[in-house]
Amino acid sequence: MTKPIAIITGASSGIGQSLAIELSDKYFVYLVSRNVRNLNKTKKYIESKNNKCEIIISDITIEKSVNELYKKIHNKNQIELLINNAGIAIFKDISNTSVDDWDETINVNLRGAFLMTKSLINNFKKKKNGKVVFINSGAGLKPFANSSAYVASKYALRGFASSIREELREFNIKVISVFPGAVNTPLWNNKNVEEIRKDMMNVDDLCQSIVHSINAPNNCVVEEILIKRTLGDF
Repeated sequence: MTKPIAIITGASSGIGQSLAIELSDKYFVYLVSRNVRNLNKTKKYIESKNNKCEIIISDITIEKSVNELYKKIHNKNQIELLINNAGIAIFKDISNTSVDDWDETINVNLRGAFLMTKSLINNFKKKKNGKVVFINSGAGLKPFANSSAYVASKYALRGFASSIREELREFNIKVISVFPGAVNTPLWNNKNVEEIRKDMMNVDDLCQSIVHSINAPNNCVVEEILIKRTLGDF
């Protein structure tokens, strides 16, 4: 294996899948998710480009599962990129947001990113090289009604990324937070927004912009990037 390694969570669909396919030209990609069926679809897309990848089934909200994931990665010294993409969205008003809704959202969107980052960061620090990308949301910068759990998780994710960015500068580690507006992905399935999905950003267009930020050369880093459709928010 001669390519550097990228690890992408939530690689079974949406932004994670598109990024995995796009980045597979440059990286050997580890595809991480709980959905083996959809991961296999992502793998087929990558292999159709004559690129290589490997699937790891993992629940990133569970520390033991993340530790097992790390053990399955070969040639750990070649890991150069982690993309914390896995996320869920529960849109309910506060009266109808259950404790389980809250816990699940925080666990997937925040705890998972923490566990994944923690598992790899000493590797990056030792090499004094690496990139950690957080796929956040416009909701991490601007609050929306009926989204308290989601907004809280994304605001916290921005704070987490901002804090570790400061402590990792001396190790030449780039920390990038991406804040997309509405993107037409499976995140919106069963959310009663079908009439506007055609006007959302195209996922592949979005991912090309993200890849540009990942590829910033030498000592340049795109710390935060807000990407919206030209017409702005809905």
